[in-house]
Amino acid sequence: MLNHIAKKRNLIERYSQGERNFEGWDLKGVDLSKVDLSNAILRNANLAFANLWEATLCNTDLSGANLSDADLCGASLLDSNLSSAIINRTNFSYAGLSGVQFQNVQLNSANFRLAILNCTNLRGMDFKGSNLQKAYLLEANLANTDLSHANLHHAFLFRANLSRSNLQNADLSEADLSESSLHGANLKGANLSEADLREADLDRIDFSEINLRLANLSGLNLSNVNFIGSNLSKAILHNAVLHGACFNGANLWNADLTNADLTRADLTGADLRGVNFDGANLKYAMVDVGWMDEARICQTILPDGNTSYRSCLA
Repeated sequence: MLNHIAKKRNLIERYSQGERNFEGWDLKGVDLSKVDLSNAILRNANLAFANLWEATLCNTDLSGANLSDADLCGASLLDSNLSSAIINRTNFSYAGLSGVQFQNVQLNSANFRLAILNCTNLRGMDFKGSNLQKAYLLEANLANTDLSHANLHHAFLFRANLSRSNLQNADLSEADLSESSLHGANLKGANLSEADLREADLDRIDFSEINLRLANLSGLNLSNVNFIGSNLSKAILHNAVLHGACFNGANLWNADLTNADLTRADLTGADLRGVNFDGANLKYAMVDVGWMDEARICQTILPDGNTSYRSCLA
């Protein structure tokens, strides 16, 4: 049986001679760091524990390949085919994965930290518990994807499609979700603190008991949305449409609700200390007695329809 060095030498030599078909090759544990295997056919190859650090695998057929425990840190796999590949505990950190085909992959505990997956079709994939911290997923298709318990801290999800995705208990803190679609997504127990949700599609979203501390929700239409028990402390809801929204028991400490439409909203039991209601419309809203005591009220339409200027000179 060829040893690892001989296998590497044999592969590189045959590739340099123009051969591209290496289907089913056993390259387990082989050091292929910085090797260029673009356009190669490695279908059903065994690359478990292989070192593919900074390898170039653009437009490479890796369908059905075993990449378990392989290190592809910094590798370039642009437009490659990983359909039905086994990628358990695989390290894709810093890897370029835009345009990669991931259909029917077997994925478990893979590391995609700082990986580039822009415009990639990841629809229906199982990323449960995966590390996608600071990953680039701009305009990626993540519809119907399982991202429960995934680490998406500071991930870049601008214009990503996350409709009907499972984000239960996911860490989306500091994530850029601007202009993304979260239509019908499950956010139960998710951490969205400091997330940017401007211009996102949040239709049919339940925000109850969600951490939205310092999140940016400015200008969004959040009519009739459920925020029961949520942490919205210091959240930015400037110009948001919150008609009929329910904030029962929510923490709105020091939140920015300037110019927000809160008509018929339920604010009973909410912590409104330090909330800025300047220019907001609270007509017909449900509030507790003394709700204005520690809030900022200037040119604010009160629940009875009158306008208060109480804090304008403060």
